[in-house]
Amino acid sequence: MKKLIIALSILAVIATGCRTTKDNTSTTTSGQYVTPGIQQALDQKLAAFATTQGAWTTMQCNGNIKVTGSKTLSSGMHMRMIRDRAIYISVRPMLGIEIAKLVITNDSVLVVDKYHKRYVAEPLSIITNGIPVTVGTLQDIFLGRAFIVGTGTVNNNTKGQVQFTAEGEHFRLEPKQQPSEFNYEFAINAKNQLQSVTVKPIRGKATPYTAHYSNVMTTLAGSIAHHADVNAQVGGTNFGLALDLKDITWGTTFTIDDSKPSEGYKRLSAQQITSILGQ
Repeated sequence: MKKLIIALSILAVIATGCRTTKDNTSTTTSGQYVTPGIQQALDQKLAAFATTQGAWTTMQCNGNIKVTGSKTLSSGMHMRMIRDRAIYISVRPMLGIEIAKLVITNDSVLVVDKYHKRYVAEPLSIITNGIPVTVGTLQDIFLGRAFIVGTGTVNNNTKGQVQFTAEGEHFRLEPKQQPSEFNYEFAINAKNQLQSVTVKPIRGKATPYTAHYSNVMTTLAGSIAHHADVNAQVGGTNFGLALDLKDITWGTTFTIDDSKPSEGYKRLSAQQITSILGQ
């Protein structure tokens, strides 16, 4: 009996110790345990990062675009965005003359080749690989901003839905609740700047999205990557979009025309969406 009492006492001490350890740590979505001090530092890092993700209504800029797919195109461009509503990229190789344009809205993608009088008009899903992202998500991807699928940009109001995890001198940002069909995460450098985003479908035929960022600068709308390399698969073709931004302005008034071309244009198939700009 005495041995039994001693054994039960030892088990009680061990159990108490385990409960104390568990109560004073937290678990990330990747299963990593962190101490309260480390968690506080990570929360502060996240709060500082969220502060850099400013709000905006409209944005326009000049720059350069490089499209790689079945063909390759490099050109000057002009970009306009209306927050959560539309993205417009005008391809202007010389003298500011538009020879092609790409317009993305929440339900459609329109690519118009004015020089050869042809166009592609398809649902937004043709460039999202079956992943339920919106035009607002694509705006964040193009500008190098962390987002929460279904919610919007990570900011002071939404930071509670994500978490930081230390990765050596860098950090991983991810949602506390991943979608059932895909996982996504962001890499943040020691300067608290977004370096990349990866979106990985869990099952099915959808292919991953990746985007890498550099030349991150502070603007009136917070931290914006002035260079982005976005890679995906569109219409069965590997697709790359490299953007270099300059002369960014915020809050100006403009319109974006997403109407299909008039008569005289030939409509191409969805599979030709990456080649239409490469002639």
